[in-house]
Amino acid sequence: MKYTNMNTWKVRWGILLLLWGAVAMKSAAMKVESLDRGWFFNKGYESQSSEKIKVDLPHTWNAVDAMFGNVNYYRGMATYSRLIVVPSSESGKRVFLRVKAAQTVADVYLDNHFVAQHKGGYTAFTIELTPFIRRGEKQKLDIRVSNAQTMEIAPICGDFNIWGGLNRGVELLFTDSVCIDPTFYGSSGVFFTQRNVSRQRAGLDIKVLLSGNEADLKDCSVEFSLLDAGRRSIWRQEVEVTGKEAVAKMELSRPHLWDGINDPYLYTGVVVLKKDGKGIDRREEPVGFRFYSVDPEKGFFLNGKPYSIQGVNYHEDRAERASAFRPEDFETDLDLIQEMGCTAVRLSHYPHAQVLHDLMDRRGLIAWAEIPFVNVFVGHPQYRENLKQQLAELIYQYYNHPSILTWGLFNEINPGWLENPNPMAQELNNLAKQWDGSRLTTGASNQEDALNGIPDLIAFNRYFGWYGSDCKEMGEWIDKEHQMYPQRCMGISEYGAGGDVFQQTDSLVHPEPWGQWHPENWQTYYHIENWRQLATRPFLWCKFVWCMFDFSAAGRREGTTFGRNDKGLVTYDRRIRKDAFYFYKANWNRKEKVLHIASKRCRNRTDSLTEIQAFSNCGEVELFVNGKSMGKYTPDEVCVVTWKNVPLQTGKNQVVIRASGVSDNYIFYLNE
Repeated sequence: MKYTNMNTWKVRWGILLLLWGAVAMKSAAMKVESLDRGWFFNKGYESQSSEKIKVDLPHTWNAVDAMFGNVNYYRGMATYSRLIVVPSSESGKRVFLRVKAAQTVADVYLDNHFVAQHKGGYTAFTIELTPFIRRGEKQKLDIRVSNAQTMEIAPICGDFNIWGGLNRGVELLFTDSVCIDPTFYGSSGVFFTQRNVSRQRAGLDIKVLLSGNEADLKDCSVEFSLLDAGRRSIWRQEVEVTGKEAVAKMELSRPHLWDGINDPYLYTGVVVLKKDGKGIDRREEPVGFRFYSVDPEKGFFLNGKPYSIQGVNYHEDRAERASAFRPEDFETDLDLIQEMGCTAVRLSHYPHAQVLHDLMDRRGLIAWAEIPFVNVFVGHPQYRENLKQQLAELIYQYYNHPSILTWGLFNEINPGWLENPNPMAQELNNLAKQWDGSRLTTGASNQEDALNGIPDLIAFNRYFGWYGSDCKEMGEWIDKEHQMYPQRCMGISEYGAGGDVFQQTDSLVHPEPWGQWHPENWQTYYHIENWRQLATRPFLWCKFVWCMFDFSAAGRREGTTFGRNDKGLVTYDRRIRKDAFYFYKANWNRKEKVLHIASKRCRNRTDSLTEIQAFSNCGEVELFVNGKSMGKYTPDEVCVVTWKNVPLQTGKNQVVIRASGVSDNYIFYLNE
C-alpha cells in the first residue's frame, strides 16, 4: 500500500481549494462577450453593400483624412453594423450593451428599433437590451455615430482632432435578474471611498448599486472583502440587501500605502452579490491607500512627504491608428514616459481609456483626469447639461483609480470669447465636491480672471520663449503671480515649443511659431531655460511639459507637416526621442545613467569653432574630438555641460564623451 504524507495532502487540498475558488469566482462574475470583431462600416446612414467595409474595433474613420492638415476631414454620421446572437442557453439572463467610447454622439438600434442615445465621445455607456432580445435568433445591431460639430456637446472646439468612431471597443454583458448595476453613468456600480488615511490606519467606505426588482433582491446579500497584493483576504464582511444599494465600512491598521512611483502598492477590493448564498455577480476594483495635500508655499505632498509632480501632457493619438489604440500602445507610451522619469501625466483634454488608468495605477503614475471643457463656453442649456453629464461620467467611471488625485474642470476657457464661463465652472466644482469629496479639483488657465480661484488648485498654460517674449520671463511671471495670490496653490500645466527633428541648424535663432521653420535646437534651448526656472520654485504643485508626443491638429499650418503639433518630446510615430527628451531624462530619471550629445542630427557644421553640448547625470564628463581631449567639465544644476569654441577639422570629425563608465559618440562634418 502506498502512503501519502500529510504535507502532500495539504498541498493537494490547497490546489483543490484554489481551483474551487477560481471556479466560484468565474461563476459569480457577470459574463462579458467582446463584440470587437466583424463589424460592417459605412459613412452616412445607409449605403450600398459594395460601399461597406469590414472593420474590427477599436476603429476611427479619420485615421487617414485628419492627419495631414485637412481641416475638412469627415465630421458626420457613420454606421457600424453586425449580427449578434444571444443563445437560448442564456435564458433568464439580462443582456446589456457596453460601448467603451463613441465619438461624439451614438444612437443604438437593434433590428431597426431605437434603443438609446449617448452624447459625449470619451466616456463609456451601458444600456440594457433585454426587452429587445430574441434568444437563439440572429439580430442586427447598428450603432450610428456622429462626430459632427455641435454647440450642444463638449468639446465645441480645441487644438486637437475630434476622431469619429468606436475607438475603444464594444461588449455584451450577461447578468442574472438581479445584478450589480452596470448602467449608472457607465460605471462599475461599485465605489471605494478612502477616509482618514495615514501611515497608522486607513478607513474605507464601500458602496454598491444594485439592479433588479425588489422581490428578487429580498433573498440577496453582498459580501465585501479586501485582498492584499498576494490576493490574501485581510478583511471580509457580508450584509443583507434591504434596497437598491448596500454599504460597508472597514478600518485597516498600518496600511501598505500606494506611494507613487516609489511603491505603487495595490490592494484589491472585491464585491460579490449573492442570492440564496450563491454568488451571482462580482466586481474587483483596485484600492491604493494614499493621502496627499498641497501647500501654497511648499508644493505637493504625498503620504506626508514632498513629492515632485513632474510630467507631460498626453493625447490619445498616434501615427496610423489615430485614437484607435490597442492595449500595447498604452504600454509602449508609458514605457517612454517612465523612461524619461515622469511621476505624473496630465490626460489632456478629455477622459482617457480605462486600460491606461489601470496601467498608471500599477506603475505609480499620478493622473490629472479632466473633461473636455475646452476654450469656449456657450450658454446653450443642452451644452450646460452635457458638461455636467460628462463630469459625472468621468468621476463615477474612474472613481476607484488611486492614480487619479485631481479632477480637471476646464482648459483655457476665455471669458471674453463668447459667454462668461465662471458660473458654469463654479457649478462643476460644486458638483465634483458633491460626487467625490475625497479628491481635489483643478483647472488649466491661460488668463488672469476670477475663474482661477474656483477650483482647489490652479495651474497655468504659459509659453514664454515660444509665443513671443523670452524664456527668462517664465520665472518672473510665476513670482509675480505667486505674490499677488499667495493663498493659491499654483502649478504649471503646459509649457513647450515646436521641434522638428528634420530641421537642424548650428545657430540659435528664435523661430516663428506659426511658420514652417521649427529647428530642434530651439526646442532644446527652450526646455533647458524654462526648467532652470521651474526647478527652483518648489511651491509649484505641478510642472507638466506640453507635450509627450507630437499629435494631429488639422487646423495647424506650421512646421514640416501641416496638421501636426510638433511640440512633442517624441515624434508622432514614437520612433525618435528628441534632444529635449534626453534633457529631461537626465534631470528626472535618477535610476538610470544618462549621457547624451545634443544636436546629433545637426551633422553638418559651418564654423571651425563650434559648441558641443551634452546632458549628463553621471558627474564629470570628458569630451574627445578626433581622439584629443577637449577637457573635463561637471554638469550644471540642470545636468547640462557645454564646451565652447571646440575646433573641428575640415571633413569628418569623431566626437566622443565619457563619464563614469558610460559614453556617447557621433560624427560631425565641417563644410568650409
